[in-house]
Amino acid sequence: MLRKITSALAVAILCQQAPAADVLIENVTIVSPERSQPLRSQWVLIRDERIAQISSKPIDAKGAQRVPGAGKFLTPGLTDSHVHVSDAVGLPQGAHLSELKPLTDAFYRQQPRSYLYFGVTQVLDLANVPEAIAAFEAQPQHPDLLRCGATMPLDGYPSVFVDKPLRYTAMPDYIYEPANAAKHPLPEGADAAAHTPEAIVDRIAASGAACVKIFIENGFGDSSDWPVLSKESLQRLRAAATKRGLPILAHANALDMQRIALDAKVDVLAHGLWNWGPASGKPGVPPEIAAHMNRIHKSGTGYQPTLRVLAGTADLFRADTLEDPTYKKVVPAPLLEWYRTDAGQWFKKVMKQNYGDLPDAKIASMELQIGEQGMRAARYLHDLGHPLLLGSDTPSAPTYGNQPGYDTYREMRLMATAGIPLLDVFRAGTINSARQFRWEKTYSTVATGRVANLLLLDANPLDSIRAWSQIDKVVLRGKVIEREALAADR
Repeated sequence: MLRKITSALAVAILCQQAPAADVLIENVTIVSPERSQPLRSQWVLIRDERIAQISSKPIDAKGAQRVPGAGKFLTPGLTDSHVHVSDAVGLPQGAHLSELKPLTDAFYRQQPRSYLYFGVTQVLDLANVPEAIAAFEAQPQHPDLLRCGATMPLDGYPSVFVDKPLRYTAMPDYIYEPANAAKHPLPEGADAAAHTPEAIVDRIAASGAACVKIFIENGFGDSSDWPVLSKESLQRLRAAATKRGLPILAHANALDMQRIALDAKVDVLAHGLWNWGPASGKPGVPPEIAAHMNRIHKSGTGYQPTLRVLAGTADLFRADTLEDPTYKKVVPAPLLEWYRTDAGQWFKKVMKQNYGDLPDAKIASMELQIGEQGMRAARYLHDLGHPLLLGSDTPSAPTYGNQPGYDTYREMRLMATAGIPLLDVFRAGTINSARQFRWEKTYSTVATGRVANLLLLDANPLDSIRAWSQIDKVVLRGKVIEREALAADR
């Protein structure tokens, strides 16, 4: 696993721009997640895109770009380990093929800068759409990107939302199970041998992906008729991924689905537990939920709370969402205006069908109540001593409530609201992800030899979660960028 991920990291770094000139950050306070306390009055020299030297005394660096650090706080850049860069937030499927193409183009140009605007210097994409990955990396300023290859059962989630036969070309890495052929026959012209767990993992590995994303989802709400991979297929998938050195991340947010994922020995649960099944609505952390969280902790399975999923849906029904002044920083002006139109409210109309005539405020409240269960579960798991992973799942649905970068920050805010201490929220977005995915020697700390993806903050993030919105400068592979230069063009 280590060899595969470090190889992918090397490619991500080599694909960036030529090395910047030396940079010297002077007299700064270092806040790094392996330390419980800040390190004050430090000089940090950056050379060839990496941290070359850290000293408590001034460093003689002739010709270096000097960055005053007095009164500032230097941290590693954040890692959002659950994003989907192929999805244009709030726009319908196929928008790039319609009159909305200028809006999708504007979104994709701004998307990488929006992540950087909120200090996200590394992202892990869980969809692996080659054209979207290329478009993201073609932008002059973008976070380092790693990616998973995604697979699902034939006709399973999320391919169920794409009409046949287009789904088989749009999402070709499906697993065919002969035992389910009566309900889900092999598509015409497809080769069964190319759709075994082993063949799919081999194809994902050959694509250069650093991990495998699987979907364990039998339906939303009261529905449960979507196919889920059999125990045998999951065992074969696990064996094939282990052989290839690829970790497995699982979409699973309901109690029964997460139990299947744990039985399959996945490496990371890519969603928090907010769907409690029969335990939903109970106060505190019910015994069956507590037992499940204890099992996660005992197994050492990675855990992404993804608290913004339900909150992002609730934002559709809040009257003030599109008036949030931060949206002007991360959303291109024409797209923001389109969100306000009747056409731009399309997904809200879809969601409202599930709620009948209930007022918007009530719908938002109901979504947030479900999401609050996920907050309680995350806090319980943290209190067991389990390291959490920062993953915003941006966008989790076609809601304009999930904006790149801003949602990473708001995910951190929700973690803090749930009672996660600020140091552990910091670690979730830095060293925990690095350790989970074996890139701690590349990112996640302010230390010599690490890639110089850094943030210069105006406030101490160990004092207030809002410090993560008070970014002065972003250092991306040794290049210093003023934060406001990353804001959306108005």
